[in-house]
Amino acid sequence: MEYWSAARRNNWLILPLSLICFAWPVYALAKPVTLAYQTPTLSSNLPIFAAAEFGIFASENLEVRTVFIQGGPTAMAALIGGDVDYAKVAGVPAARAIAQGAPVVIAGGFQPYIDYTLIGSKKINNLNDLKGKVVGVTGAGGIAEFATVEGLARKGLVRDKDYKILYGAGNSPARAQALEAGRIQAAPFSFTERLELEQRGFPVLFDIGKVMPKFPFSVLLTSKRKAETAPEEITAFLKVIKRSMDLIRTDKDRVLAAVLKKRTYEDPVIARKLIDQFSDLYSIAITKEDVDALIAAGRMEAEAKKFGGAEKFFLGPVVAKALGQAR
Repeated sequence: MEYWSAARRNNWLILPLSLICFAWPVYALAKPVTLAYQTPTLSSNLPIFAAAEFGIFASENLEVRTVFIQGGPTAMAALIGGDVDYAKVAGVPAARAIAQGAPVVIAGGFQPYIDYTLIGSKKINNLNDLKGKVVGVTGAGGIAEFATVEGLARKGLVRDKDYKILYGAGNSPARAQALEAGRIQAAPFSFTERLELEQRGFPVLFDIGKVMPKFPFSVLLTSKRKAETAPEEITAFLKVIKRSMDLIRTDKDRVLAAVLKKRTYEDPVIARKLIDQFSDLYSIAITKEDVDALIAAGRMEAEAKKFGGAEKFFLGPVVAKALGQAR
């Protein structure tokens, strides 16, 4: 499909985090830590990129190595096994793992915004046209299904009454192809994918994140072992991420220049749109109410109650300390 071939040519959108560490200076007494990430896109990892590029990790005597690990269970297994110190993962699977007894804990927030936009086929002009039609998602029980169904409910459309959900619609290229072929009439896509699909003439039905604000879409995990033995390191790590997020928000031009300097294939217009879209949407903050939202989204209220409630899922005092001390 021509569209996805073009997307592959625009591979500047993929952030080569695993290479960044080789460019970082090594400081005496620097603490080596490893951070795993699952989604290699610029929007998902911009705070990590900025922290490395502008020396913020080094300012806290942290020598951070990043590694791409595909799949939440694999990333959490690496965390539990001590192969990585932190993992940036989707919020709902993280909460589910904790509720099921995995020895991990949410160290802090990262992206409290659902990065999904509902895109329609070219025959769908608005949400009313979606009634009686089919919406495709990757699989049952995932964040995409939850975001789509809940977002449509807040727009007044009820699942199985106004529309049907089709599981197995595939990854992003497969869903786009299904839209093109008319096998489905709408599907959720990330902001980056939205930009590409809009150029192809697919209509934006609505931004799901705007109707479901302040949802902990992705979070930072660490092991319970590290939480018990190295709380000061966790605080320093969170302080770095916060300072990086603050920089992205307050100095977009400087961050954009750094992004374009690092790219082999760059599109300054799209890069600027990504920075503008996400600059105000990053935060290390996470609260009991945020965790309750994750628990509700994963339908794990009973397990969470047995576990001891939302407060047991995250490092509240450590987050508060990092928020208070970040400069």
